[in-house]
Amino acid sequence: MTAAAIAAQALGGVAVRVQLHPYATSHELMDVDVELPDATVVRCVVKETCRLPLRPAFVQRPEREARVYGLLQPPGVWAPTPLATSPTHLVLERVDGQPLWELETHDVADRVGAVLRAVHDALAREADAPFLLRYDRRYYDRWFRRACAGSPALGVLRDAHDAATTRLLAEPAIVLHGELYPANVLVRAGEVLFVDWECAAAGPAVVDLAAVTTGWDAASLEACLAAYGRIDRYALDCARFHLALRWLGWSAAWRPPEEHARDWQREAELAASRIETRRAA
Repeated sequence: MTAAAIAAQALGGVAVRVQLHPYATSHELMDVDVELPDATVVRCVVKETCRLPLRPAFVQRPEREARVYGLLQPPGVWAPTPLATSPTHLVLERVDGQPLWELETHDVADRVGAVLRAVHDALAREADAPFLLRYDRRYYDRWFRRACAGSPALGVLRDAHDAATTRLLAEPAIVLHGELYPANVLVRAGEVLFVDWECAAAGPAVVDLAAVTTGWDAASLEACLAAYGRIDRYALDCARFHLALRWLGWSAAWRPPEEHARDWQREAELAASRIETRRAA
């Protein structure tokens, strides 16, 4: 079925407008307006939830995102409201917001930190949910091996990887977004909402903080961390190291859009240097 047909059937109306969503992701996203029998128009986004060939198989579980949206209560506060699901698609409310990467971070840094803390606290008791990814030692080691397979020179960072893994495993496991990069944060009239939860996981909160503040200036970073509260800076560096390895090991056949590209090998080396300095102190 087409995205329009899925939305119309799920909502019990007629699709009156269909177009490609302006912000592309790995999955197909379609904007669909559905007119209900009472003439109300529901504006939604229809997202594929199937497995993708360029994504590592071990991170993919098609039903995960829909189930995470079900945990986010009340709906629509921290993420788009889920409207319907099918075996292949997820129908969400369409949020007219700007992605964080298009904005000046200092304008919203404290709000991002506060909302992220609220989400983490609200989901703290859900970390045992069986559909979540697990940030265990095997998970971290897997990304190190994948990164080294593409860039063998990273092998010299083994000690930093072991130290980072040990530190991150010592952090409390909470429900984290897992890919909370600025492209997955929408800002709407002062509200902050998180989208694309397909890699939601049980793991350390610092992973989300490291992701969302990637590339931020020092003042914005400090404002975000102050609003979030209680963060160990060494653990944050370890999370930055892990995320760099994840980008490097993601897929040999995939590259991020130019506006989101970074020198992740350099990021890994810099984070490793900070980790080694901390260990030597």
